[in-house]
Amino acid sequence: MDEIQKRIENLQRRHAEVMQRKAAASGQLQARKDELAEIVKEIRAAGFDPKQITHIRDKARQDLAAEITKHETELAEVEAALQGFPSIK
Repeated sequence: MDEIQKRIENLQRRHAEVMQRKAAASGQLQARKDELAEIVKEIRAAGFDPKQITHIRDKARQDLAAEITKHETELAEVEAALQGFPSIK
């Protein structure tokens, strides 16, 4: 009977540990959900659709890359034109 009692106590202890970890995980999950809800609220307050935010980000990056390329091209043209005037440094 002692062996059965030990096994029962072991199971009860392990069960209690699991329940504590489950409660902690549940609390952390709720905290993350609350943070996410706040982020979504901020995105909407800024006038964006949270479902489209990655598309908006990608488009902004694409537009920025295009502007940088355009600026590099224009700068290269000016630098090439200035090479015709060696006295200007």
